[in-house]
Amino acid sequence: MIMLLFLAFAFALLVGFSGASLVLGVVVAFCVMAVLPQLPISGSVTMPTLDSGKRLVRYTWNVLVFLFDFLWDLILSNTVLALDVWIPKDYYRPRLLEVPIADLTDLQIAFLAMRISLTPGTLSVDVTADRQHLLVHAMYPKCDGQDANYLRRPIDILRREV
Repeated sequence: MIMLLFLAFAFALLVGFSGASLVLGVVVAFCVMAVLPQLPISGSVTMPTLDSGKRLVRYTWNVLVFLFDFLWDLILSNTVLALDVWIPKDYYRPRLLEVPIADLTDLQIAFLAMRISLTPGTLSVDVTADRQHLLVHAMYPKCDGQDANYLRRPIDILRREV
């Protein structure tokens, strides 16, 4: 309940504090808490039970780490993209990467695909027919072998034990 109110209040402050934004913030916070904290393995979306203070702290920590990870990726990818535009030499090495997704549910795959597509320079293309890999087009891959696991990191952060 505390996390729900915190997220609702933060949302209302971000969009301009009013009664309507606070009500919309509660709806958005409920959706965030239903989908993000543990991204259910069974495929059903349920509210996590936070029965102890330790679980609440761990849950809050996972969400904060995820948000900071996303912001870092967003800043870094925009910087690399801007430098590539300003510098006459092209540094991009576009390629398709296969991100392993065999152990993820449909909801988790959709969330990961959206998260990958939000950062400049990466785009989720397709899921393989055997549902073992997510194909991602990357303009600036770090390393061929490591980059696929690096792109899976957002889901791994949220799936940590609470």
